[in-house]
Amino acid sequence: GTFILWFGWYGFNGVSTLYIVGFSAVAAKTMVTTTIGAAAGALTTVIIGKINKGYVDMDLVGNGVLAGLVSITGPCSTCEPYGAFAIGIIGGFVYYYSSELLLWLKIDDVVNAIPVHGFCGAWGVIAANSFATNFNYEDAYYSDRAMKCSGFLYNGGEAQAVSGALLLVCFILAWVGGSMAIVFGILSYFGLARVDEEAE
Repeated sequence: GTFILWFGWYGFNGVSTLYIVGFSAVAAKTMVTTTIGAAAGALTTVIIGKINKGYVDMDLVGNGVLAGLVSITGPCSTCEPYGAFAIGIIGGFVYYYSSELLLWLKIDDVVNAIPVHGFCGAWGVIAANSFATNFNYEDAYYSDRAMKCSGFLYNGGEAQAVSGALLLVCFILAWVGGSMAIVFGILSYFGLARVDEEAE
């Protein structure tokens, strides 16, 4: 299943555009950064797991790939391949240790959706504002904003981009958390939040 998702991610990242005429090089580079991010995420989680557990855990391989894919999705068209490698590595760390955090907090997340899509998604938002180069931004988006929208790690990037990304992550958490608290609060009140133990 992981490799089907990985294959589909090339369409998701590589050709998520209104038009591709004249932008085939951007699509190709996006697929390269997607591959590198996924591989780096998987490799990182496998190494961390091997060090901590003493064996290669296949769940870590699959979720490491997904962690890398989620992490690279935001900056896939604006970062360089070496940036994708760094993003995937950091995504692997984010996934592994956020998964351990949920276990420590005794939060039930059997498929590790929160570490993969929540924590790595938040990292992807921050990475997009950190690793974007002005020339990649210009190729993928708009030339008049290239210097302003390049990541803070490169010349011309503005440090406010990262604080803006952090603010966006906080807003998303507040919006989704608040909305879901209402929905699940109502479901809990009427006893519909969980199925019975036999069905579970």
